[in-house]
Amino acid sequence: MKILTKNAITFENGNRAVVITASRDASAKAILDALEIASPRAVILLFGGAAGLEDSRKTRLATLFAEGVIPVAAELGALIIDGGTQSGVMAMMGEAVAQSHTTVQLLGIAPEGKITNPEIAGASNIPEGAFLEPNHSHFVLVKSNDWGGETTTMLELARAFKAQTVAILVNGGAIAGDEALQSARNGWPLLVIEGSGRFADEVGAAVRDCQAAKSTEVREIARSDRVVLFHIDDAAEKLRDELRQMLRC
Repeated sequence: MKILTKNAITFENGNRAVVITASRDASAKAILDALEIASPRAVILLFGGAAGLEDSRKTRLATLFAEGVIPVAAELGALIIDGGTQSGVMAMMGEAVAQSHTTVQLLGIAPEGKITNPEIAGASNIPEGAFLEPNHSHFVLVKSNDWGGETTTMLELARAFKAQTVAILVNGGAIAGDEALQSARNGWPLLVIEGSGRFADEVGAAVRDCQAAKSTEVREIARSDRVVLFHIDDAAEKLRDELRQMLRC
């Protein structure tokens, strides 16, 4: 299928990012060809948000990203894929990349119809919209007006890289839950940040006691033998070790 557009966006911080706009049925190969991302040795998917978290928990997550996730991504040549917007854990990850002064590539995948940057056509007056996070290196904007309309494309792209893949679940609601479920069905290891709230904590509780599962989806994820629990208060060093082990070839 055809890639609709390929452009670049320059943010106020000086970062220049590639922006691909694609139909929902565009092939992963066509999108990857347009992105021109060097083949990563590993892929780290980030699912979830930060809704309802206390500031102390947000600070803790930011530290885990900066001192846990980014060093491993840089060491292993991993590409990080997330939702790409200036909100929640995606904003934290973007800031962590910026502060690291590394060459870690960060690919954001979002529904075009929810992006409010003025450089994006038709981006004004969008209800429940969001800006793109300014430290990402690449974006894919999927032709959809709904949050979650990008999920299929995100997962297909992750598969298309044909690299060792791990997903990280932080907090999150229904969309993150669907992403985590599809990740489990793909056989990818899923690292769940316990103590981050909402869906992540539901999965953590169900892993410890399957009877605690609040839905069939949570139960299916919890029964996967690829789920690893990591508490938000644990050390960043432990997170680095967990990710290295999960990404071993």
